[in-house]
Amino acid sequence: MSFRIEEKVPCTRFELFQITSHLQIKGMMPLHPGRMIRSLYFDNRILGMFEDSEEGVLPRRKIRARDYPSEKFGMNLETKTSSVEGRFKTTRRLEESEAEKYKRTGILDAQYGICFPKVWVSYYRAYYLLDGIRITFDTQINYRDFNSPKAHAEDSCVVELKAPFGTTQDSLVRLLAAPRRRFSKYSNAIRYCLAVQA
Repeated sequence: MSFRIEEKVPCTRFELFQITSHLQIKGMMPLHPGRMIRSLYFDNRILGMFEDSEEGVLPRRKIRARDYPSEKFGMNLETKTSSVEGRFKTTRRLEESEAEKYKRTGILDAQYGICFPKVWVSYYRAYYLLDGIRITFDTQINYRDFNSPKAHAEDSCVVELKAPFGTTQDSLVRLLAAPRRRFSKYSNAIRYCLAVQA
């Protein structure tokens, strides 16, 4: 498995424009075309993943079924693990019947038990590269309850830096000297759509 360092910079649309201009001057280049992303997040009946995320518990994970609406490749099952060593993600392609089964009956996880679909999260992601660090810009973020029409449009955009394990904090700050703060699309979706507070 390959660990990496991730830092998130939530920002307004105007701040995103400023950050984009700043990084382009530094030499940031497009990595590949942007696209819409849609993720269905799973959690157990007591929202254990949400609670662990809010509390910063390690190790913890998030389970989601992800697809790309503009690409006809079906869904991937992704497990994103956060540990003291860093973060890593495993991905597995789902057959359509398997994806539909998980939506109906849930997914069994060794740490969290049976996890059921809770919320959809969709957004547009643009991909860039600078000095070996992948930079993504997420805009048009929307949340929707899996079991009802309840939805919410996120006000913020997110810049995310994804660097190889061992990259120094100083180098990331030199790359982008903007305040970092915790931002979880999944946690926000739970709060807005299910009216849950940690």
